Amino acid sequence: MKKRLILSICLLMVCFINVNAQKIKLFSSYEKNEDNGTRYVVVLDNNSIFWFAPGSPWKKSSTEGLPTGNINFFSAYEKNEANGTRYVAVMDDNSIWWFVPGSPWKKSSTTGLPDGYKIVQFQAYEKNTANGTRYVATLADGNIWWFSPDSGWKKSAMDGLPK
Repeated sequence: MKKRLILSICLLMVCFINVNAQKIKLFSSYEKNEDNGTRYVVVLDNNSIFWFAPGSPWKKSSTEGLPTGNINFFSAYEKNEANGTRYVAVMDDNSIWWFVPGSPWKKSSTTGLPDGYKIVQFQAYEKNTANGTRYVATLADGNIWWFSPDSGWKKSAMDGLPK
């Protein structure tokens, strides 16, 4: 209970405090598999990226390799491996980029997505399988697509959802 209260207070502080006089545009959080494993990552109005671990000050993250432009969507998650932190950003041109600390940002595949696609929602996560990275995106046409490095982008079933 005490941990939840502290995390709630920290989250409220993140929402109301400007970092370097910039407003927080995007926010993601995840758990690292270690003591004090809570992490927050923010994208500021100027598209700079900062991360936070309780008990430490905010630290600027690298944007080396990430193209200039606006970050529209951002997701952070933990892979179950050494140096497992991953960030994924969707740029205003709908290109998708991923990051591992200590390396430059790299462009991710969009092979399989329909021509002229426009991402309107996006999430990335780790599935506990070999090469378990997954992205899920809702496109402007209302369809949901998912990605894995082994199979590329695939349209998700929509059966059962109202039309």
